[in-house]
Amino acid sequence: MLDTESGAKDKLRVMQCKFNPLSRCDGSVMYSQGATVVIAAVLGPIEVKTQNLSIEGSYLECNYRPKAGLPQVKERIREAAIKDVLELALLSETYPRSKMSVQVQELEDRGSIDACALNAACLAMLIGGLPLKYSFAAVHCIINEEGEFVLDPEQNETTRQQASFTFAFDSVEGNLLLVQTKGAFKIAQFNDIECICRAASAEIFEFYRSNIAKYHGRSAEESATTKESRGILPMET
Repeated sequence: MLDTESGAKDKLRVMQCKFNPLSRCDGSVMYSQGATVVIAAVLGPIEVKTQNLSIEGSYLECNYRPKAGLPQVKERIREAAIKDVLELALLSETYPRSKMSVQVQELEDRGSIDACALNAACLAMLIGGLPLKYSFAAVHCIINEEGEFVLDPEQNETTRQQASFTFAFDSVEGNLLLVQTKGAFKIAQFNDIECICRAASAEIFEFYRSNIAKYHGRSAEESATTKESRGILPMET
């Protein structure tokens, strides 16, 4: 939503997701915010190589791929940030001596790609059944050249930004899992933007809950339909 008086945007772009667009993995999601689209897939627990084996927990593999070409420095930085958050959220001791794999593929970058990639990864882990301590939500915000805060900006809104911020929050305590900043800003501006992003993360968590509830509802209906078609009737209690 655009504030007509100041021009500042304080609402997230429209979020959409499609669960399990890929068949050869344990869980996948195509997630979009506005025109930015990311697909994430998870696989695990699976066999791990000896050099990565740990008796204390599972090994996490995370790969990020750009829309075209090979990963460059910025993609490696994004990949490392995603992996850091996933390692904090993953309950790795559930499956020792194994590997969890998370693959993130950028399909379209029209702004806030870092936050979108993290949110797609979280949804894929939830759908894939990977053990998590909590879910997490990432939000991107910038300060434009007029000094206004723009939440979840489009790519064309970032061309003359003064500073940019990406935050990731957990769903239990609301603790910060990731803080990325770029540019010049005041401490008061940082604190204000953190509050704006924290409030926006609640909307993302609600999006997770409603869509996963719909997904499991459809899965239950499809399972019941399949049993009925096979002549398997539900047991009476």
